[in-house]
Amino acid sequence: MDTEALIKATESTKRLIQDDNYYRHIFKKTERIVSVVFYITHNIKDVPANRVQVADMETSARFLHDAVITSLNGLQHMAEEEVRKTAHALVALLSKLTVAQAAGLMTTEVLSIIENEADSVLRSMGPYLGEEPVHALVAEPRTVTRRGATGAVARPASRPVEQNTREKVSHQNRKDQIKAIMATQGEVSIKDISAVLTGISEKTIQRDLNDMIETNDIKRIGERRWSRYVLL
Repeated sequence: MDTEALIKATESTKRLIQDDNYYRHIFKKTERIVSVVFYITHNIKDVPANRVQVADMETSARFLHDAVITSLNGLQHMAEEEVRKTAHALVALLSKLTVAQAAGLMTTEVLSIIENEADSVLRSMGPYLGEEPVHALVAEPRTVTRRGATGAVARPASRPVEQNTREKVSHQNRKDQIKAIMATQGEVSIKDISAVLTGISEKTIQRDLNDMIETNDIKRIGERRWSRYVLL
């Protein structure tokens, strides 16, 4: 067997788990998206009105996780079917999350972070599908706007008490967004967070991070400009 034939024979037995690009940009990112979904569902208030949607989100997340795990064992030169199943499972999960956001179970900003990460995964799937990337199945990632938990734009404050209440809600929303960013990206710097939370100053983000360290939600790795932050 000549060298060229040997290379072809070797490539024909290569599985996606051996493909560094697939493992890093599709499998690992999909795993993080699934982790974020379960983080969100575990923090949704357990009341009868929420249970059906929470169950739908978790079922879709498990289906996606199973699909991407299965895809790792697929032969690289025959990967299209398994990758397509994973792509459709991801799109189905995004649909469930959109419904949950409309019902007020998560903020618009958190959904936008997940959508952007999913869009990156779907774009990376393109070469494995032999056609246009599957991200065409998904609406363009939404522009992040400052909204309340139900997605409704907050009305101007008419009294100082209302202003203080809104500021507290906004502060909590930022913390939730920061947690979602860490859950999807792992260790992050202030600049990483600022790139997603446009319109929020790095000083404000730093104050939020310090508060979250004090409440043992996250920890700091490194010092000063080399500092990175990660969920506990």
